[in-house]
Amino acid sequence: MRPLLPILFATFLLPWASQGAGKSADSAKKSPPKPSAPTPTAPRVAWKPEYHLRRAYVPMAQVASYYGLLEPKESGRQIILRDASSKLRIEFTRSEKAARIMGWTFYLSFPVVEIKDRPMVSVYDVRNVIDAILHPGERRDPAVLETIVLDPSGGGREIGIKTPHITEKDLTLDVSNRLAAKLSAAGFKVVLTRKDDSTVSPADRQKTATAVSGEAIFLSLRAASGSPATHGFETSTLPPAGTPATSESDSENIDKKFHAGNINDRESLALAAVLQSSVVSSLKIPDLGIRRARFAELRDINLPAAVCRLGHLSNKEEALKLASPEYREAIAENLLAGIRRYAAYLSFNLEKRREEERLRPLQFGNIRAEDSEIDGGSGGERVFLHVPLKAAPGVFVEREKVEVQIYLFERVNNEELDLSTANPPKDEWLSILPDWKATREEILAVTYFRPPFAPPEQKLYGKRAYYGYVARLVYDGKVVDEASFPQNLNRCLFYFTAVFPRR
Repeated sequence: MRPLLPILFATFLLPWASQGAGKSADSAKKSPPKPSAPTPTAPRVAWKPEYHLRRAYVPMAQVASYYGLLEPKESGRQIILRDASSKLRIEFTRSEKAARIMGWTFYLSFPVVEIKDRPMVSVYDVRNVIDAILHPGERRDPAVLETIVLDPSGGGREIGIKTPHITEKDLTLDVSNRLAAKLSAAGFKVVLTRKDDSTVSPADRQKTATAVSGEAIFLSLRAASGSPATHGFETSTLPPAGTPATSESDSENIDKKFHAGNINDRESLALAAVLQSSVVSSLKIPDLGIRRARFAELRDINLPAAVCRLGHLSNKEEALKLASPEYREAIAENLLAGIRRYAAYLSFNLEKRREEERLRPLQFGNIRAEDSEIDGGSGGERVFLHVPLKAAPGVFVEREKVEVQIYLFERVNNEELDLSTANPPKDEWLSILPDWKATREEILAVTYFRPPFAPPEQKLYGKRAYYGYVARLVYDGKVVDEASFPQNLNRCLFYFTAVFPRR
């Protein structure tokens, strides 16, 4: 599959571009159709990672081969990957935790290392940075961006960074209000975590964001402080599970939990990239890079999310600029341009996918999920799913070719997400012989039971509660539909289990 460079870089990242709007599963069961896990198939490339300090790394030459690039070129400490036309260029530096992709700085989770005289990049960074940028739309369906949640930091007694020229809470609210007006005029729905100088708790900010339905993004606006000489713009996303933040070193204490904020890792990185490039290229200010940071508001919000640091108030010249209404207006205008570019990226191939969906033989109806405690609230849980399957008019459905895959997710210790520890499900077709003849809809009832945990089990598996589901409908060996709740939970499925076949 050719890297989707025109989708993200050539169209949405470059400053001169147009700015328009895990764990293994059980074997699959084929007949009769029942919920099951998919059958793994061979990956595109047989990666041969090597281990350094208990971390998996891949040779740069293998990375180049995987993406159809030329052999790596080395110059001193620098390793350069590029295509034959030089339109794509990735620059790594030995021992450093950053890469330049088409001139933009992306911070890696782990430094580039050298093993047996061969430069290598961590498997985490190939998956979470390089592949997320070069194959941006591979693990998701196209969608229409509807709502933008704006989160101006501070408010009320939370003043933030204070200067003689402007305070952080006033800066972020002003830019947020300007951006909200522009987004509304552009046809987007806008939700603000605060609209005035009021104190808003992190929990209330999260509650506002998670209450939004439909395709949405979360954008937090902040200021920065540091060395008086430092100035510029930076954007951050949540570190992928098992990786350190940009400011953290590699250690045994890295947060390895998969949080709700990691569901949209790839979308969040794409969002950060277009916001960063839009603002920096237009305002001609220093590019401080796309970073990973453990902001509390990013951890538990299940939307694509980024934090933009609008500038350094510790730099006198930049503080004066940020105090200017004209400069704040320019920031808002370019954030709007970045969001429009993200919306275009998100909807890429939408009409093609809609046409594919019109031609599919089967699709899910409105799946209903119910969960309840069992055994008097002692920790056990029952989850029931009512799964309608609708056949297209005039299509003869061969029952033995139908496969339904259901994945349940649980919240663990109110922090992380994991696949369910429930017992194998009980499933039952509500028709004795589902054949889609008498009616074009057949219903599969699926019931999961997770018995109460004894203390040793709870210590091992944590305190758990049902979080959501991913359902995949396979017909004749091809995925024809996917559904999930919360929305887009299916985007993270590949972290937990093989998800072949793909659409």
